[in-house]
Amino acid sequence: MTDGLRWVAEAYPFGYSLIFCEDLAPEEVLSRLGAPRESVFPLTRHEAQEIEVRNSMDEPFDLDHLEDLDVEAVEELGFLGRAVDAVVRAGETEGWTFAIQASTSYVSAVNYLPTLSSGSRVLAACCDVNATQRVEYAVDGRVLSSFDPAVPGYDDGEDPPALAWPTDGGGMSAPQVLEYLESRFGLWVPKDSEGRRLPAAGLSTRR
Repeated sequence: MTDGLRWVAEAYPFGYSLIFCEDLAPEEVLSRLGAPRESVFPLTRHEAQEIEVRNSMDEPFDLDHLEDLDVEAVEELGFLGRAVDAVVRAGETEGWTFAIQASTSYVSAVNYLPTLSSGSRVLAACCDVNATQRVEYAVDGRVLSSFDPAVPGYDDGEDPPALAWPTDGGGMSAPQVLEYLESRFGLWVPKDSEGRRLPAAGLSTRR
């Protein structure tokens, strides 16, 4: 019995990015996304989101209200700065590593799939604050499928049939997309990972 994926859509009503990488460790995933390995630091979801919000402010607030966070450590590791506009956490579930962000800023701005999928297989699903979605499938550096699941007939990937996404039933909502990925590929994310400290990286979309 697993926690599945549908709960992610409910727990992130203002948007999320969810990436699954096959047979890659969390630290390797974060490294391929652009984080120096020595900068990875364990964070809860709440801490990661607070850092993102803090960095986006014209007058950044302090993080003293996060009593369990080692603020000095995250500052030394480069998490605190306007250039860091995405904080991504990563964890493992049965042969897959999931990477999650409470927004779509990173996946919308960075062409991360070729590097991330090198020698691996990657599935990604994101939904922004306006409920605009994207599903992507990449294998060994090639983006085979990339589309909006609301209109699955329009696919920008190199080989859309490789994903075999159902197109005869119309578009899918975010919960339906996550349920399909769970049933088709056995993907899931533990609910208790929200409060657990997972390896995290502060990334920049300004490349």
